[in-house]
Amino acid sequence: MRLYDCYGQHTLEQLQDQLERYADVALYEDVFSTAGLEPGAISSWEDFRSLPLTTTEDLLADVESNPPTGSLHEEGAMISFTPAKDSELPVFETPGDITRYAEVHGRIFERLGMEPGMRAMVAFGYHGFGTGYLLHRALEYNGIEVIPAGPGDSEAKAARIDEFDVDVLWANPSFALEVAEHGGKSLDIFIGGGEPFTSVDGRREQVHEAFGDLECAVDCFGLRQAWPVALECAAECGLHVVDDYMIVEIVDPETGDVLPLGERGEVVLTHLDREAGGMLRYRTGDLSVLEEGSSPHVDGSTVMMPQGVFGRTDEMHKIKGVKVYPQGIPLVLGSFDGLNPFVYRLTISSDGGSDYLAVTVEGEVDERALEDALADRLLVRPDEVTAVDDLEDGPAVVDERY
Repeated sequence: MRLYDCYGQHTLEQLQDQLERYADVALYEDVFSTAGLEPGAISSWEDFRSLPLTTTEDLLADVESNPPTGSLHEEGAMISFTPAKDSELPVFETPGDITRYAEVHGRIFERLGMEPGMRAMVAFGYHGFGTGYLLHRALEYNGIEVIPAGPGDSEAKAARIDEFDVDVLWANPSFALEVAEHGGKSLDIFIGGGEPFTSVDGRREQVHEAFGDLECAVDCFGLRQAWPVALECAAECGLHVVDDYMIVEIVDPETGDVLPLGERGEVVLTHLDREAGGMLRYRTGDLSVLEEGSSPHVDGSTVMMPQGVFGRTDEMHKIKGVKVYPQGIPLVLGSFDGLNPFVYRLTISSDGGSDYLAVTVEGEVDERALEDALADRLLVRPDEVTAVDDLEDGPAVVDERY
């Protein structure tokens, strides 16, 4: 039995090679021990799914037990960092890993219509976290000229885009909108990452309108320690899982059980080809859904993340029998021009034995339209939606049932 249709025998063989790399990694000793399997003995998807999930707490504990790098380090690897809880985790890439990144991105760039000789600006940080550096290397490897702009100073970035006829901007969507206020009209392609993009209703349309004549504005998803995971193609029809590099599972956040295609749950990641820092059934805390899809830019069917990432598992409330993740609410509010997307309050109470959900937001809005949008996102319809001019600071979620 396959995990999902795209993960067949060839993927299983890739996975077996990757698991062999973990035979002497201290972090994963308990994982294999708990499953009662040696890395080389995993011969089916059932075996793979018997491996326990790993967490950020596991990674932090590994660093504490094996300071300062933890056991995922390989000699000669680049060391960068990513925020984790109230600390930072080291992230490792060998020269081979960085080359593999670049090779994987070649197919992604083709699907976006990017060609050698084009010019791109990278507006992510290069220092410490290293994201900008990796994207830079991938672009350069595939023959695309790079301006290593880094974050900040949107006016200067816009002027440089126009002066140097930049074709591609890779940046946070919110920063791209700032750039567009000052120019940047020569752009053909925008790649958005680092924050919710297409999961915010209307945000893609905002970017298209701001720049005026984009060929495509696409979303991407990945973590600093697990990149790339999924990216869109020029058809703008959802994020295609990079299935020859990463296994993506969707699991029930409470039980850890793998969910079928079409069901919402937590994103779990496993590398298929990584020399240092490889993730094994890693719980990201991000919420998404997988579906089978197709695109004119992709041969055959593919597993996709049609909505991108739309919330976190950090805070879950069961309301009317439905698991509700409030962190998805700002994505809804951001699609209404008259609302402050960062200020809201959910009040959960009990009305005669039934749950009662009231949502209060700050700004002006058609309350019925907002109710419909929240019902679509949360999978439970609010009993009451109220818009106020000024919402006092306080807890975003108030559960009065207990």
